[in-house]
Amino acid sequence: MSLALLILAHKNPHQVARLFRAVYRPVDVVVLHFDRRSSRELHQLGANLARAHPNVVVLPSRTVLWGGYEMAAAQIDAMAAALRVRSDWHHFINLTGQDFPLQSTDAIDARLAAEPEANYVSWFDPMTSTFWSNARQRILRYHLEWPWLDRLLRVPGFGRRLRALLGWRNRLPHLPGFERKWPDFHYYGGSNHVILSRAACQHVVSDPQALRIRRWLKHAGHANEIVFPSVMLNSPLAHTVVNTDLREIDFPLHAPHPRTFTSRDWDRLNASPMLIARKFDEAVDGAILDRLAARLPGITRSQPEPAHS
Repeated sequence: MSLALLILAHKNPHQVARLFRAVYRPVDVVVLHFDRRSSRELHQLGANLARAHPNVVVLPSRTVLWGGYEMAAAQIDAMAAALRVRSDWHHFINLTGQDFPLQSTDAIDARLAAEPEANYVSWFDPMTSTFWSNARQRILRYHLEWPWLDRLLRVPGFGRRLRALLGWRNRLPHLPGFERKWPDFHYYGGSNHVILSRAACQHVVSDPQALRIRRWLKHAGHANEIVFPSVMLNSPLAHTVVNTDLREIDFPLHAPHPRTFTSRDWDRLNASPMLIARKFDEAVDGAILDRLAARLPGITRSQPEPAHS
């Protein structure tokens, strides 16, 4: 049995190296994507891992903006790469550089292989839920995901004034005064953290209906949280979707980011039935990662070596 794993990261090369060591097995496909704006050390880590391990693939870097489609696009690139590289894996798992496994990869593999057709996608209907107060605007506004615009909006003073002028204060950039027609597919919200079967990945990557939905959602607000639920629940595989992403996560209501786990969360993490937890930050609390790593076979408490050229 084997899996396809993606590690999508933009910072903390030591922490990414620790995650790699925790999940790596020679029988799997491991795909790496590091943001184009990431440090030289992180990109060097990817090159070193690919040289040392023939089952590691490094994707060409994209610029991934918060709330944009490029995060989902990088994940779909990883599915396509894994499908090309190996034909024997049964599930694809996307990880961020701030994730960490709560079970060994062998245990994760066995659990997923027991239900080979199941797809784990956290979802809800934003038009009947109160979770997203701006669901209609997310889908009908034409959102702009341009790296140069993102840089411009970060200029102190000027960026704030430009946001106020264009009505983007506390909102993602969008085309002012323009509203798209409602799509002819059902729109779902959820998470971009998924575990998909090989058949589901093939559908997401190449099915014409999936491609059409992806093109529409490319300019939706927070497209990374919409693409996988919408594609899967509008597909012939909808009956295989299980409404969970199998992640232990603490996402306060209406907060823009999940809370960072620390050693105070040990009891919760130690007792969790989930496969993966997020998020962690070594700069905030590396001890919790040491304790979690100590539970995994073959993983030591020592710091991972830094990337060298």
